[in-house]
Amino acid sequence: MLWKILTLAVLIWFAWWRLRQWLRERRLRDQGEPVPEQRGVRPISILAGGMLLGYGGYLVWVILMQTLETLRG
Repeated sequence: MLWKILTLAVLIWFAWWRLRQWLRERRLRDQGEPVPEQRGVRPISILAGGMLLGYGGYLVWVILMQTLETLRG
């Protein structure tokens, strides 16, 4: 249950952050100012990688615990 709550919190935070970025860029365009070009790794890539690592680690942990439980008898 903790993973679901944590995932929801991260997704809500990410959506809020992206909305703020989009509104900021829109405001800059409306004022005629240049919008700084994003460099480096995109934020969605970081979020996806973090979620894959989190859920992948959890999956490995569950499988490991089930295997150890089976071996113990």
